[in-house]
Amino acid sequence: MQNNFDKFNYYVGCVFAILQDEFPCRHRIDFVKLIGCEQCPETYNEIGIWTGIYLCDGEIQDVRKELDLAYETVHWLFETQYLIGTVGATNRGINAFVTLSPKALEILKIVPAAIDYKSPGKSIGQELSEAVKSAAKSQVSDLASQALSSLFKAGWNALSSS
Repeated sequence: MQNNFDKFNYYVGCVFAILQDEFPCRHRIDFVKLIGCEQCPETYNEIGIWTGIYLCDGEIQDVRKELDLAYETVHWLFETQYLIGTVGATNRGINAFVTLSPKALEILKIVPAAIDYKSPGKSIGQELSEAVKSAAKSQVSDLASQALSSLFKAGWNALSSS
């Protein structure tokens, strides 16, 4: 079972890959699709009230906690200025209509040595896009973690040298 950090990294990678493909246009994040589920007859009860139950990996599951984690990941990216647009919760549900910020674009251009030997010249953004399309979940998480770490280190080094 994955912990929250692993899931966070995975969702960061997916969001970055999705938005990079749509850039510069804002894109509505489909949180159900982001967590890998789809609506089923049990998603709404007989009087139309949302239940939080979806079809995931062939099983009917209550995914409210997973949806919350995916939303909080996107909200964190928004609050830390990796995303531009709107992110919020309303009486109609959770929503995000966003694009990548200059800060996010910078980390997607990074070519870290750790991946450079595997795919010479490919940026983290290119690697993320390919990993998401091929459903390589652990690679998406690893790349997103590398991207955020690289930006943090660059920022920390800049602070340390001043």
